[in-house]
Amino acid sequence: MNVFAGASACLGTSTLTARPSISIVPILLGLSLAGCGGGGGGGTTSGTTSSATNGVAGSVPGPAQTPATFPLTTTPTVSTTSTSTTQTTQPSTATASATPLAQPFFGMNGHYMQGGIYESVALATQAAALADLGVRTYRQDVWIPSQVDLLVSTVIPALGPNVTVLPMIEAYPWNDPSLNGQPPTEASAYAYAYSLAAYAATKLAGIPMAEFGNEEDIDTHNAPVVGDGVSISNFDNATFPIWRGSLRGSLDGWRSVDTGHVTKLIANATSGGLHFGFLDGLMTGTQPDGSTGHPRITPDVLQWHWYSNGGDFENVTGTTGTYNVPARLKSSYNLPIVFTEIGVGQNNTEAQAQAYIAKTIPELVAAKSTYNVIGFNWYELYDDQSGTFGLLTGSQVQKPRYATLKSVIAAQ
Repeated sequence: MNVFAGASACLGTSTLTARPSISIVPILLGLSLAGCGGGGGGGTTSGTTSSATNGVAGSVPGPAQTPATFPLTTTPTVSTTSTSTTQTTQPSTATASATPLAQPFFGMNGHYMQGGIYESVALATQAAALADLGVRTYRQDVWIPSQVDLLVSTVIPALGPNVTVLPMIEAYPWNDPSLNGQPPTEASAYAYAYSLAAYAATKLAGIPMAEFGNEEDIDTHNAPVVGDGVSISNFDNATFPIWRGSLRGSLDGWRSVDTGHVTKLIANATSGGLHFGFLDGLMTGTQPDGSTGHPRITPDVLQWHWYSNGGDFENVTGTTGTYNVPARLKSSYNLPIVFTEIGVGQNNTEAQAQAYIAKTIPELVAAKSTYNVIGFNWYELYDDQSGTFGLLTGSQVQKPRYATLKSVIAAQ
């Protein structure tokens, strides 16, 4: 029986409603405890910014006194029939280079905004660990404007020029303060995400890549996934439009600022596994009830999550058959692929973790040419509140898997 094990405990912040912890849901033939690559944290900021060059082309624009008003004063006109929006004023002060920088292939997950060890350990120390491992991308989650500010003013400069941050921006629809406790709709999710993404785009101008949403297919507001997730019909028909609105709004909001499409955008927000159905519905404008002609997402890059208990991602069996995950993604959409979370389940022994790393990292490297896999982010650097997934313990002690990952990366 194939079982995935990821990380849980997604945290919310500020005066907004906290995102609930992700529940256990069916996936493949077993259960999945979803990875929490995106989660809120306790970050606050005074609104000051500094120029950052690690992964950002040119200076990062910042406010003179306080952060820009959020939501932005120019409200998008929400389309229910296409992915486009109408914007009367361009809310951009970005000065991105016309030539995008490359996102490094080898990456890691971290959670500065969630506090705990990622906040207490100096960012320079974290950067040194990444450099020692041969890793240059660091995925960081943000949920609200003040966290975007903190990412720009504190995290990116402190990590230094040899680390490129991959921001995971989650405009969680239920956190929209304008709803006053009412449930979100596709239109409200779109508008809320549009504003946050446009704000982030002004602050992170020229960053090579940005990701929107995290494991929205298994959020606790959804009905449990039916079957292995291969079909769109396996997902919740009621909440699906909300996630679609959020992801479309994120893409359109960012692109309203980044009109040259300098930053490559990820926006399918799946937990991975065999959840092709969630992706297919978003990409083709299909609802779980089978209706078609709905708005579609238009990402530049696809993301996927994978954990060791799922086995070999090129040969995995679900209730509907056996699949090669990157082959399926490439044949369906022919877009670059990033495994934004890949790691070892908590029920694996250290020896099993080392064996999985030794097999999987070369497989990912080989998938560059075969399936256009352009990177991965290991989950994660430290053990934290989400679990014991780290390469180092919560006391900053290296586990044997740390040395294994380092040596395997060095050999590529």
